[in-house]
Amino acid sequence: MSDASGRCIHSVVKAMAVLDCLAAHRRPMSLGELAAALDAPKASVHGLLASLRQNGVVEQSTSDGKYRLGIRLFEYGCIVSSSWDVVGCSREQMHHIALQSEDSVILSTLEGDSALTIETAAAAGSFRVVSEKGDHMPLHCTSQGKLLAAYLPAGERRILLQRLHFTSYTPHTIAAPEALEQELDAIRDRGYATEDGEYRIGLRGVSAPIRDVSGRVCAALGVVGMFRRVQSEEFERARDLVVAAAQEISYAMGSRSAGRD
Repeated sequence: MSDASGRCIHSVVKAMAVLDCLAAHRRPMSLGELAAALDAPKASVHGLLASLRQNGVVEQSTSDGKYRLGIRLFEYGCIVSSSWDVVGCSREQMHHIALQSEDSVILSTLEGDSALTIETAAAAGSFRVVSEKGDHMPLHCTSQGKLLAAYLPAGERRILLQRLHFTSYTPHTIAAPEALEQELDAIRDRGYATEDGEYRIGLRGVSAPIRDVSGRVCAALGVVGMFRRVQSEEFERARDLVVAAAQEISYAMGSRSAGRD
């Protein structure tokens, strides 16, 4: 791992080595065993273990003092697994939308203060306008970003609005938290989000919520293209495709929610 200047953060590398060692041995290990396996001083390994314990990624037995991987790693794994499940459940629908609309389809999840692209699809020969997998998109001016923000619990949404940077990408970008809050309320009312040249001039998009087994919105499914306007027939067709597909994917994810909060 590197810091902003590109330098390796050695303490993080060493901590990962401890986790890798515990994972490779698949059993609790004593401080001495870990130090020997890592060829490192006991004092250094003990310091790393103390930090890892504090953050829940390593646990220590009260009976024999040995260390094992912590429950926090299981929680991280469940989050990652959930993301991949969304991708697996969405691929067929995404390719169907791409073929029907001849526009780019994007699947996103919320990560911090941005929408993370986790999958994309486009019809062969169509003009790709979406980001690549792993890219982050702003929340205040993309359909997928606004959709994900809209379905946050009220308290989380309020905090998010206070810390967002309202960068103006085009003259149509929402530039104030009050205006965005009104837009998010409207999104929840109608069940989908639109983007009208707010992030890139000429580009328009629409996104609908995907829900998991608990009914929580876990991802946004959207179409982005060079539609003439959001009231056009082709845009409305794309909207209907996205909303229907998001409902199908939600069902495949185990959601039996009525569809709106």
